[in-house]
Amino acid sequence: MTSPARSPRGSISVSTLALVLVALACTVLVAKRATAERDVVNLLVDHGVVAGTDTAPASAPTAKQAIGRITVTALNGKVIPLHTKGEPAILMISSRTCSWCKRALKDLGVMAAGRPLPRLKVLTLEGAGEGVAMLAQEQLTGAQLIGPAGGRDRERLTVRYPGTPTFVAIDRNGRVVRTLPGYPIPDEMKHWYAVMVGDQDVP
Repeated sequence: MTSPARSPRGSISVSTLALVLVALACTVLVAKRATAERDVVNLLVDHGVVAGTDTAPASAPTAKQAIGRITVTALNGKVIPLHTKGEPAILMISSRTCSWCKRALKDLGVMAAGRPLPRLKVLTLEGAGEGVAMLAQEQLTGAQLIGPAGGRDRERLTVRYPGTPTFVAIDRNGRVVRTLPGYPIPDEMKHWYAVMVGDQDVP
């Protein structure tokens, strides 16, 4: 029986070289992600809206920073801006498999009682169309349904917001007022609802 060939002393085996190459590739990917998200700041804080004002300070992150480097599409598949200039909005990041998202929408349905929610943007991870049935279930109208433009955008968004729902309040200048991760209890939700229906500009 022939014994297996051995690498000369001091040489690198094929398996070791492969592991080194994989490690290098991972390092490059991590570096690229860190560079891509360099302008993203900590969003899980109150961004200092002064009492009596209805906009966030200039130091607050923009909606683009809040959402990360992704593109969103409307129900018709067209790419649209995340924020409409001059209009405050509440962005709800949701998923069709998220039971707490459905619970939050149910609470909103009770609060709205048929009243449209023109300042609510529901960004469903699986696509804008997946939000139709979720809102119809609670008889919610007037909200804008959006979704990630593609798989890469969905992946980036999931990395930025690993949990759903997440609510992001955006002022008329496109800056983030507050970010609320998780299910908001009704007492908290009523402040966000007031923005959704247009009764106030910030929660």
